[in-house]
Order: sequence, then structure tokens, then C-alpha cells
Amino acid sequence: MTNFALLQTNIAFDDPKANYENVRKLFASAMAKTPRPDVVVLPEDWSAGFSDKMFHEMEKHRETPDGPTLKVCKDLAKEYHVWVVAGSISTLHADGKMRNTVFLIDRDGNVVGDYSKMHLYSDMDEDAQLTHGDKHEVYDTEFGRVGMMVCYDIRFCELSRIYALKKADVLVVVSNFPNPRVNHWRTLLMARAIENQMFVVACNRVGPSPMGTYCGHSIIIDPWGEVIAEGGDEQEIVTGSIDFGKTKEVRDLIHMFRDRQPQLYGTTLTDPQI
Repeated sequence: MTNFALLQTNIAFDDPKANYENVRKLFASAMAKTPRPDVVVLPEDWSAGFSDKMFHEMEKHRETPDGPTLKVCKDLAKEYHVWVVAGSISTLHADGKMRNTVFLIDRDGNVVGDYSKMHLYSDMDEDAQLTHGDKHEVYDTEFGRVGMMVCYDIRFCELSRIYALKKADVLVVVSNFPNPRVNHWRTLLMARAIENQMFVVACNRVGPSPMGTYCGHSIIIDPWGEVIAEGGDEQEIVTGSIDFGKTKEVRDLIHMFRDRQPQLYGTTLTDPQI
């Protein structure tokens, strides 16, 4: 079994120091639980939150990959000897472009993978200065093959299907998903689990921001779409254990991937008429 802890934080807007302290306290509480977590997951933009105005001032909020937010996560991973999915950070990459990037950190505090948000929320100007991510790697870990998404990505079934075709065992989602769309959050995540026959582990935030409030309900879902663990709408630590043997069990029972007919789908996905 692999034990997950999702830190459903109440993010203090534009106050990284307060958020670092909050996460350190939550982290210590999570690691004192039984069973002890193997993987700790943080929400999207957990160090500062965001707003539509912020998306036009990203030069004030961006960090480099060796910046303070990622350092906090690397130090915690090393201190507690635990895997960390480090939420997401507005990151200035080596090509000079800023992306909303989530990092995968191993037990020794090493970054072993990353994913940058592919689908930016244009209705809120997220694409004003941030650049779309363009890779969808699946990472081998001691507990299984991991794909990652950020928030709005869950509305795009194509990305999760790519991860499934690359034989991901678990999809880890980090998010700032708002009220009043908690039904969308739960339904989309369950659909991604069922249609791809894989686990979904999704960490959301709670609390207010200039954009409104956030719905929480961080959740762990198995490949049948059954809920293993789910939070409420307050700050808390959501824990649950995963038996990755369930993925093979479900895929061996319903041979959905064998029955796909991609040769019949045509070019609609790449040349939509919408």
C-alpha cells in the first residue's frame, strides 16, 4: 500500500512567509499520522494564491527553479524522507518563459519530474504572461507510474488519456478549484478515473482570495470511481492508502484499451469545427 496525505490549505493571499509556516505545520502533523504518508501533495499556487490582476504582474511573483518555494518543499521531503508533489509554482524556466509548474520530489529532496499546466484559463487571463506547458511525461517512482495535472486541465479528457496510454498508475492533480463548482470538481475527477482505469489523487485549496472562495474536497478515487478519501471545505489533511494492484485488476476485467478504435476517430481532435 502507498499512503498519501493531501494538504488542503487555506492560502493567505500574496503572503508566502505565512503560507510557508502554515505548510510546515501541516506537514509535521501529516507525518505524525498512522500510517505514515509515503507521498505528500500540495495544492496549486500554494505559496501565494492568485488573482486575475496577478496574472498581469507575474514578474513580481515568478520564481526560478531554485527559488524559495521549491526549496521549502525539497527541504521537507529530505527532512521527513517522503515524496512530495510540490503543488505548483509560477516558474521562470531556462528558455525565459514563465509557466505554472508542479514539481515531483523524491525522498532525498531531489526534483525527479515536473509538469507545466497545459491548459491556461483564458477567461481569467491566466495566459496573459504565462506560457502553456508542452509536455506530458509519466514518471516511474517506487510506488508506481505518475502523471500530473494542474486544476483547469481536468476539463480536458485528452491529457488524462495520454497518461493512461503511457501506462500511468495514478494521476495527481493540484488545484485552486473555486466555489460554487464543487460538483464539477468531483464529477470531472471521477470521470478521469473511470474512463482511464487509474487512480486519481487531487489536492485542492480552501479559503478566500480576491477571486472568491475555494471549495476544497481534496479527494482520492480508485479506478472504479469509488472514493477512498475526501475532505470537506475547511483546511485539513486528507489521507488515504492506495493498492496499485487495483489498476491491473480493473484493466484486466474491462479491456477498454484493447477495444479502442483510434483509426476511426479521424482528425476531429486536432481539427475541431467549434
